Amino acid sequence: MEIIKTGNYDELSKYAGEIILKEIKSEEKTLICLASGDTPQGAYTYVAEALKDEDLSKYNFVFVGLDEWAGMDKNDKGSCQDYMQRDLFGKLNLGPDQLVEFNAKSDNLEEECRKMDAFIEENGGLDLVILGVGMNGHLGLNEPGTSFDKYSHVVDLSENTKEVAKKYFETERKLEKGITLGIKHFLEAKKEVLIISGSKKADIAKKVAEEEVSVEIPATSAKLHKNSCLILDSESSSRL
Repeated sequence: MEIIKTGNYDELSKYAGEIILKEIKSEEKTLICLASGDTPQGAYTYVAEALKDEDLSKYNFVFVGLDEWAGMDKNDKGSCQDYMQRDLFGKLNLGPDQLVEFNAKSDNLEEECRKMDAFIEENGGLDLVILGVGMNGHLGLNEPGTSFDKYSHVVDLSENTKEVAKKYFETERKLEKGITLGIKHFLEAKKEVLIISGSKKADIAKKVAEEEVSVEIPATSAKLHKNSCLILDSESSSRL
């Protein structure tokens, strides 16, 4: 795993944004998976500005949704899909088949996992994955202790994740489960990019960069990938 230290959050955002733009404009068909959350917002702003008013249906890519809280979709303010709509997807002129996401309101979430896995497999796997890293090292909703051999799956949220997630909602929401792509998807992607920013994540950035691969810190799984990188700003890299 390559470690890339940028000077500040704007530089991190531009660096990650350029990676996304290159994949969008690739001549080959590509599947791009992007995480919601605070860290990638700057990158998405950069991408949206670069593609402003451009008809993206001419490009051969599909955005694949990473995860969602069980029982929510893009119409639920604070959901993962809501954030992605506000931060990126809703700002782009996407074709009708250029976005595939979980239906987390389904009565059969296990079937939703099978459908997503089948779609990814039928289209040759993910080409690019951009992932934020949780305070406990989670990737998507893959909590500490999750097997690296899992594809899409339904998860019981950790107390840490439920506490952190409160900031996304204006009113109290009871969060117990989620649906997410699995670490196996990330390891099989052609390129895996982790991004960490801010002083509050300096501790987890140090662990991901320096500690041995462990299921207790899911983000360390990226070290098993042959084409992965960890992009840090000056604050998150301060303890390295």
